[in-house]
Amino acid sequence: MGNERKENNRRDAPHKRQTERPAREKRQPEQPRSSRAAQEAQRRREERKERDSLAAQEAQRRRAERKERERLDAQRDKQKRKAKHRTRKRISAEVWKRLLIMGGIVAAVVLSMIIFFRVRSIEVIGNSYYTPEEIIAAAGVAEGDNLLTVSRGSVAGNVMAQLPYIHTVRVTRKLPDSLVLTVTEFDATYAVRDTAGDRYLITANGKVTEQADEREASSHIPIEELTIETPTIGSIVQVHAAEGEELGAQGQLDALTKLLTEIENAELVKQITSVSVPSSFRISVCYGDRFEVNLGNTDRLDYKLEYLKTIVAKEKEYTTGTIDLSLSEGEEAHVMYGD
Repeated sequence: MGNERKENNRRDAPHKRQTERPAREKRQPEQPRSSRAAQEAQRRREERKERDSLAAQEAQRRRAERKERERLDAQRDKQKRKAKHRTRKRISAEVWKRLLIMGGIVAAVVLSMIIFFRVRSIEVIGNSYYTPEEIIAAAGVAEGDNLLTVSRGSVAGNVMAQLPYIHTVRVTRKLPDSLVLTVTEFDATYAVRDTAGDRYLITANGKVTEQADEREASSHIPIEELTIETPTIGSIVQVHAAEGEELGAQGQLDALTKLLTEIENAELVKQITSVSVPSSFRISVCYGDRFEVNLGNTDRLDYKLEYLKTIVAKEKEYTTGTIDLSLSEGEEAHVMYGD
């Protein structure tokens, strides 16, 4: 029995070996898959190394560019410092000498302004109503003041503000030490009544010169049908107006000042004996005791007054009546004679 088992085992052994070999041969195809995975991993490692290498190269390139920029900036700064140094060197002793001379000249001019150009005399020209002393006192300039720093505008303003009869002031410097004040004064003043019944004298531009009594006011051209608010001497008058009529009052004042100015320009101050301004479009004057002259509004006042002189010159000395120069009918003047 034992021999038979052994014999059977020997017969079966080759068969087992044959059956085991195919099993080993079946596992062999798995080796290429692991090999491909290893190759793929190797490829990825190489790609990563290549990327790392490119990033390192880019970083290196940027560091090199930054160093180059820093080197160029340092070189430019150095060149600028050298250029400044060369510029300083170019300022020679001759240039410094010229600069010192110019500085000396400026200092001399300033010193001369402080020491030499002093007001020693003040001359007044064109005055008749005020004395030179009154005008100089109002100017606010004294002997010893610096002539070149005197404000001509301030001097003129001081004189006109303090002296109502002064119309214009021109201030002139006359080197080395004189100041000249050339003034013009209002030729005439006109009498107007305020709301309290008091009389005031005003100039052609409406400036109040003084308060006057009835006797003194009678020697000036009276302004009728216009009442002013109680004024301050030296100020421009304000026409009295009821509430809501302020615009009309301003129109009255504008018409009055324009009329008075044109009367003076036409040299009719001595001939006009009264002025009436009830409104800006109904103005009139009396020419002596002969004619009442209706002027209408202020349009073409210069022409109307010149025409008035022409009409009066043609009439006989004893002729009286009314002259209509309002030009409301056909742009013609109308003369109506009295009895």
